[in-house]
Amino acid sequence: MNQETTNQQSSVLLIGSTPKTTDAIRASFEAENFIVEHIASMSDFEKTVQKDLFDVVVSATDSSKFTTSELFEMVLLLTPETPVVGFSANPDPTKIIEFVRFGGVDFFCMPEDLSVLTTRVQTVIDTAKDVAELKDSADASARLYNSVTEELQRVSDENDSLCNDLANTHCETNKKMQQVAIGAEFQTLVNQELEVESMLRTALGYMLTRIGATNAAVYLKEGETDWGIGAYINYDRQAEQFQTLIDTLGPTVCPTLSCETEMHRYKDGETFANAMDTDPTDFSGSEVITVPCFHDDRCMAVMVLFRGDTRQFDEETMDTIETIREIFGTQLGTILKIHRRAETRWPSEFVDDDDWSQGKAA
Repeated sequence: MNQETTNQQSSVLLIGSTPKTTDAIRASFEAENFIVEHIASMSDFEKTVQKDLFDVVVSATDSSKFTTSELFEMVLLLTPETPVVGFSANPDPTKIIEFVRFGGVDFFCMPEDLSVLTTRVQTVIDTAKDVAELKDSADASARLYNSVTEELQRVSDENDSLCNDLANTHCETNKKMQQVAIGAEFQTLVNQELEVESMLRTALGYMLTRIGATNAAVYLKEGETDWGIGAYINYDRQAEQFQTLIDTLGPTVCPTLSCETEMHRYKDGETFANAMDTDPTDFSGSEVITVPCFHDDRCMAVMVLFRGDTRQFDEETMDTIETIREIFGTQLGTILKIHRRAETRWPSEFVDDDDWSQGKAA
């Protein structure tokens, strides 16, 4: 049986072992141009359906060689899409009901229904083909839907990723622009100051407006090895206790911090104290930021900022301090350079006792 013949004619697999009935059925089908393959029992079923494709199985339901259950078991196993039609010369209502329950789509009483057999079987075949086409169409639609859904999901994910990237980029750009604005504003303020003390006041005042209230100590280098307090802010400590703290803190931490080029944030103040070999009780419950300030690769000042860990220093605060410290170190170096030049050029009578000496600040 070739594919072209199958497309033009309906093919029937006839199963039955009673020649009188099966011969009549076969003749009826062939008279209507059906292609009929006949087997007597289920023993040849597998070999037959593997060799050819059939549009319908027409089987006896009262055969002594196989049961209805065995019939449908083989059909479901080997050719599950093929409809099954039953017939019997001695119809038994119980067996008919059993046949329908197993999946039979039509049943014929022989020979009474012989005249309508081919018409109804052709209807069964046409219906099965329509169902198969609908199923194929539904499967194709489902595949297309899944493909489109996957593509939409991919595009959506890509769009979300791009949106997130753009949002992150926009956020980062805004942060950078904000820091540029802060840097320009701070630069303008400190450039107007040519005295160390006034520059320190301006710098700390501006920093407080940006990062909020905090305890702060600014240490300036005196000579080659010593460090002295240039300015401080006592936010929430007892005055005497705070003064003692900053007096002892400078000589302890400055030699170490002046050799570091990066800021450090200690979320646990006791960790800072232990690292710097100071009293942990002074910084218990506090966050600490250490800020070395450089000019021309030389540490000009060291800032130590600390406040209660209930008001933590966030990333924006760290960025702001980073922006300020670079400008602060540069301006401090510029002021000290101006003072050193003035001391070497001006007559001694113009130099007050309070002026910076060449060995006092370096």
